[in-house]
Amino acid sequence: MDDLRAGLLAIDGATLGAKVRARRKSQGHTLAKVSELTGLSISALSKIENDQVSPTFANLMRLAAGLQISLSGLVSLNDEVVAASSRITVSRREDTRFRSTPKYDMYALCSELRHKRMTPLIERVKADDPSRLDGMVSHAGEEFFFVLNGAIEVHTEHYTPVRLDKGDSAYLDSTMAHTLVAMDGDDADILMVWLGPNAAGGEDGASMAEAILNQDC
Repeated sequence: MDDLRAGLLAIDGATLGAKVRARRKSQGHTLAKVSELTGLSISALSKIENDQVSPTFANLMRLAAGLQISLSGLVSLNDEVVAASSRITVSRREDTRFRSTPKYDMYALCSELRHKRMTPLIERVKADDPSRLDGMVSHAGEEFFFVLNGAIEVHTEHYTPVRLDKGDSAYLDSTMAHTLVAMDGDDADILMVWLGPNAAGGEDGASMAEAILNQDC
């Protein structure tokens, strides 16, 4: 399990920070420009590029939107791009590598298939989150959760928290502020499928709304 949670150890030695820096430079952007595009501070971006911090899920979405890369492309540890003329790709369990954030570990499924409308992810909701409600975010699109292992509680700005056990599922409007909390003192694994807004030249429906989160990283 430890090798699955090596979030910042990427295939061929690439890290999230290296990927963000390479993407920024390929677009000819300065840190100041990316700060303008993402709403993240220059200091936060510098720390991310140097792998000094792991960005939250909300700030990963900000980065993906600002750098014009799909969310799955950003969190995927495999940079190989497979031609997808037949529109099919497969993810193998043995290839699973999680990317870590303070609240979640994430693995992008079928990331090799580009220009897809849905973004499927395996998320591990961490049980050691210091606050049950900090980090509630809203963003564009809709999302579906299916609990694979453990139990979670879904908190939203408009509804009473609802518990989901193994085999339970939920579908919600992502523009409603929400967060997930692992229950019973254990991490929980979920399948999350995010359907973003219609793409305008982007990938994976990734014309993402900026996530509202009052923190740098």
